[in-house]
Amino acid sequence: MNEKRHEVEELVIRARAGEAAAFEALYGMHQAGIYTFLRSQVRDRDLAADMAQETFVRAWESLARLRKAGAFRGWLHRIAQNLVRDVAKSGRARLEVVESSLGDADETVRLPGPRSEDGNPEGEMVSGEMRKQVWEAIEELPLEQRAAVVMHHMEEMSVAEIAEAMGVRAGTVMSRLARARASLRGKLSRYVEGSDEGM
Repeated sequence: MNEKRHEVEELVIRARAGEAAAFEALYGMHQAGIYTFLRSQVRDRDLAADMAQETFVRAWESLARLRKAGAFRGWLHRIAQNLVRDVAKSGRARLEVVESSLGDADETVRLPGPRSEDGNPEGEMVSGEMRKQVWEAIEELPLEQRAAVVMHHMEEMSVAEIAEAMGVRAGTVMSRLARARASLRGKLSRYVEGSDEGM
């Protein structure tokens, strides 16, 4: 993770110097995550794809204002989050996912759960029908909780990165994650072995 973070920082520095190839590399590293995040917020796939593209356009245009190269991912998600708010204000799309079709059919999803002592997420990788149930449960979360879950458990962003992206304090992110986990555990308990004891 540190090696990848260092790579991102170097690419950001080069991109800020005007190197388009460096920004293209950043796009390649983050495009899927940004789209997944936006798709969890916006009903329409095409609109989510357009918003993902717009996120990177805005990022390129304002990259010089990014103070810390290491904060790129959180900053990028904040741009995407602001786009979601813009869409909500314009009324261009309902900001609710109403179908369980996020991602590719063979995509796996990690059941949101607590983190182990070594900091790694605990939870089972799921797919197929179980994956559908996971997404349906996530879709029922309030928008801000849903955003936090997608960023933390599916993109493996830190609480600090999510706080930067959402423009809130770390404690607020932790509270949203805790409420989301409690809700998801209740909805998905039958899928998680020993959930009554371990969650």
